Amino acid sequence: MKKLLPTTPRLWISLALLLATLFSIPVGYGLAQDTMVVIAPQSSEVAVGATTTVDIKIENAEGLYGAGVHLTFNPSLLEVVDAEPGVSGVQIQAGTFLSPDFVGEHAVDQAAGKIDFAIAQAPPHEAVSGSGVLARVTFKGKVAGTSSINFTGVLLSDKSGTEISAGSQGGSIVVTEADTPTNTPTPEDTPTPTPQDTLTPTPTPEDTLTPTPTPAVATTPTPAPSVTPTPLSGDILGYHTVQPGETLYCIGRAYGVDPYAIASQNGILNPNIIHACATLAIPNAPRTLPAGRVCPAQFDDDEPPSACRWHHTVASGENLYRISLHYGVSMWAIAEANNITNLNYIRVGQVLCIP
Repeated sequence: MKKLLPTTPRLWISLALLLATLFSIPVGYGLAQDTMVVIAPQSSEVAVGATTTVDIKIENAEGLYGAGVHLTFNPSLLEVVDAEPGVSGVQIQAGTFLSPDFVGEHAVDQAAGKIDFAIAQAPPHEAVSGSGVLARVTFKGKVAGTSSINFTGVLLSDKSGTEISAGSQGGSIVVTEADTPTNTPTPEDTPTPTPQDTLTPTPTPEDTLTPTPTPAVATTPTPAPSVTPTPLSGDILGYHTVQPGETLYCIGRAYGVDPYAIASQNGILNPNIIHACATLAIPNAPRTLPAGRVCPAQFDDDEPPSACRWHHTVASGENLYRISLHYGVSMWAIAEANNITNLNYIRVGQVLCIP
């Protein structure tokens, strides 16, 4: 017993150090190697009328080829600053981690406080691994208060279109009252500059930036698909079940519809990959396509689609993502049709309308 007593304190000290290390890991991150989508910085501050920028970061990804996120913020406190004023609607800025060869979703709803952003790469780009910025959002403070920046949906995929499991962690922005000046200078306090005090800078050659042309690439890669699909009118012409060997172009020719609009409508991150037996909603997005193979049409354009194509009763162990794979319908479309605000929560026995 005398030999055991001196080691007992050391044992408790070791256990205490171990517990301290475990509890020092931030809540929501889990193990260090877990793939996460996070807001960085997690908390920030901005004055009313000023702007602040946050990043949507992907951490510890492996073989990433496409990514989609849905976020919410308090629209009474914040508004998104348009990153592309020359483009219709409000846009956020794409990051550098993934090349935005195909844009599945890119929309900001200022009134509702929602951001939807989904992009995927296309050949000749290869999948990426590690950590990086998916997108960047600039917010402007409107009214003092604290707004949460929450993820309502995250979907990562590899080059084959298979989902990459990932967690998410939102953030917050504190909007403070704008600083007010303590005094206003009177006219007599404001000196009148004399001619010699007024300097007109003359730009020197080194101050004038001349864009340097990008050197030509020795080999010409296969052109990537257009990054902006034909705008959707909001209505659906009908539904098409993918047959073996069919492509989005083949289906698009059948109905005279932009194939990239079909991909966007159905939440397809990689437009080059569609799966047989998947059911696609065909949007009213007319486009004249080059001559090529035409898939057999499966519906008459004059027939209005029904609101729910199927009804699904949720079984134990199911989630929206697995159900969406089964029916070939975007899980966000299922959530919207059933007024589901939390994509991670559905009840066993719940009957879902599958649009």
